[in-house]
Amino acid sequence: MALMTQAEFAAHRGVGKSAVSNWKKAGLLVFAEGPDGKLAVHVERTDAKLNARIDPTRGRPTTAIGEAPAIGELPMESDAAQTGGRNAAAVRVEVAEEELVARRMKNAEMARQLVPLSECERRLASLGRMARERVMAELRGRAERIAAARETREAMLLMDEACDAAFAALADAIEGGALDRDEGEAPEAEAA
Repeated sequence: MALMTQAEFAAHRGVGKSAVSNWKKAGLLVFAEGPDGKLAVHVERTDAKLNARIDPTRGRPTTAIGEAPAIGELPMESDAAQTGGRNAAAVRVEVAEEELVARRMKNAEMARQLVPLSECERRLASLGRMARERVMAELRGRAERIAAARETREAMLLMDEACDAAFAALADAIEGGALDRDEGEAPEAEAA
């Protein structure tokens, strides 16, 4: 984690000190507590934030200056000396919150409460296929009755019934663990 003073950061970015002051007022600088206990600009996080928010052709924020800082970012007042102790404490709180979230994520992963993205994508794809197949099967089963319907309202009622039946069967299949099986496995109840 590289830390710099505002003047050093201005030289790093190739801008004047006034530009860094403007970025600070706009809440675009990310501060961290240095080894000496003073707040300094966190270079990597600030660079990332500026690169995402600064118009490269003008060097100015792409949104309004008065916009509130993002969650997790510390708003800094213009007189850092007056509020330095409070901001250092806020930095410590932010770091503690990040560590807490990381621990909670690790615990949830160990408790198997989290599903890997690839598994989630596989299950969603399977769910989409199952939903389509069940709706199509129900509509095929009622196709003659739908075609024989004399009124649009009657045909719509038959299609609504088919969709309701398909989704009720899909819910039963999901409760039965159909999404937990591999795609190659198909029990006799689903095959029928």
